Amino acid sequence: MRRFVGLIAIAGLSACVDTSLPDSAAHLPTKPVDQSAPLSAMIEGSAVSAQPLDAPATPIATASGGVGISDEQDFQAVSSRETIESDAARIAANKAQYQQVEPTALPSRPGGAHTSIVSYALNTSNVVGQSQYKRIGLGGQKRFDRNCLRYGSPDLAQQAFLNAGGPKRDKYGIDPDGDGFACAWNPAPFRNARVVAAPPPAADGVTAADLQAIGITGAAPATDPLPGDALNISTE
Repeated sequence: MRRFVGLIAIAGLSACVDTSLPDSAAHLPTKPVDQSAPLSAMIEGSAVSAQPLDAPATPIATASGGVGISDEQDFQAVSSRETIESDAARIAANKAQYQQVEPTALPSRPGGAHTSIVSYALNTSNVVGQSQYKRIGLGGQKRFDRNCLRYGSPDLAQQAFLNAGGPKRDKYGIDPDGDGFACAWNPAPFRNARVVAAPPPAADGVTAADLQAIGITGAAPATDPLPGDALNISTE
């Protein structure tokens, strides 16, 4: 009896449930669509243009009335409106707008209150490690290593050393040996780059004294011999 009543209850509940599935294609158009049109054009209300993909591109007009896509690379289009004479006139018009800037003198380097490392290198003669000034070893090697690491190069360290009263004073302890060169800075490259005056050129021609000095006797040539000329010199 209980089974019979349970079956009746289940049958009643199933009758109240809507077993129909929703139509997923309800939003699609019911009218026939053009199969050649793009997919976006098949959806109603789509903002995408229904123009076929293989349709030719429409040039975009600019505010001045010109065409947005340039045809300067099209030989036929350019040759139909341009000539050699028009090209020459356009080039001449562009050249007329050129502005030639006259060269000016280089600005002078402002003089500072401190000595530069180049001037210091050329005005000193001692070598690295040759002590010139007395130092008080406060901090020693540790202070030297720590302070030298603050500079990107020995040149920067030497300039800071000179700006702080060097070489007589060693404010940062970066010249412990008293040679006047901070953080192993070496003035040799600056000294080697100094321009040396060339010796005066020798006098043209060969004199009798020059020949006698090397053991050759006889009259010296009146003029300088040309390349290929025979030079007859007596060695008697």
